[in-house]
Amino acid sequence: MSQASDPSGADAAAANSQRNSAPAARTAPQLVSDNSGHEQQLSRVLELEIIPRLLMMHAQSAVAARAPGLTITAAHVTTLAELSVDEDAGSASRFVQALAEAGATPQQILLDLLGPCATLMGSWWCEDVFDFTEVTIGLCRLQQALNEQVAHARPALQSGAPRILLAAPPESQHTFGAALAAECFAQAGWDVQYAPGLSWEALRCQLAYERFDVLGLSLSRDAEVVSVTSAIVGLRRVSVNPGIGVLVGGPLALACDDLASRCGADAQVDRADAAVDWAQRWLDQTAGDRDSSGGG
Repeated sequence: MSQASDPSGADAAAANSQRNSAPAARTAPQLVSDNSGHEQQLSRVLELEIIPRLLMMHAQSAVAARAPGLTITAAHVTTLAELSVDEDAGSASRFVQALAEAGATPQQILLDLLGPCATLMGSWWCEDVFDFTEVTIGLCRLQQALNEQVAHARPALQSGAPRILLAAPPESQHTFGAALAAECFAQAGWDVQYAPGLSWEALRCQLAYERFDVLGLSLSRDAEVVSVTSAIVGLRRVSVNPGIGVLVGGPLALACDDLASRCGADAQVDRADAAVDWAQRWLDQTAGDRDSSGGG
């Protein structure tokens, strides 16, 4: 990663405009202004984000439970994407931690930061800004940040919580989207089984012996549709829950409006929060169907 001096005034506005419109030239990571390395990066977070908020909390209320909300911007997303391939393997996770300490909620980190960051890295790969190795490393570090900075904040799992099994086709190489969805469900109080890389046979065995309310599958390539379509038929057949809802999503759902009908799924979503909303509606609907038919 190259180093850059701090721009100011009109130069800063021009630099930010150029960065937002054409990210082909990679510069030093940014939070609210350019800086010259991850140490200064974290220093600027403290100076411009965390300390002012702590002072404001102290001035406004001695009993405030947490910092006021922080708005996640495109600059934060760009910064995280660049830090994800930094020589310091922990810089991306520390950046996410700094934003959390500045007031960003787990929901914001998942939906406004980590998800868009993965999408941005994918677009940079298409534009030859990142190569395959950098994208792979970057996604691994986003997964690390998710595990270290978000998963620990899950609410306690309640007895009788709805259950979801989230997976991807066995041949999938990148499953960060499914991991992101799994964490969103966990944050919403679901009992989540995240099973990336399992064979279709292993998934059939799991559904045959454990009851799940919803099955979610993340697709990234059109070539996966045929195998997923066949697999869904077999997975429904063996499921201990005959009314299981099947949801498809992932990068392919963004490009293919009829993905659910092609795969034989009940619905498709293009965002993790939309997946949670649909799954809850499915639960409510199936519970209503059981009540109207006199089922338990």
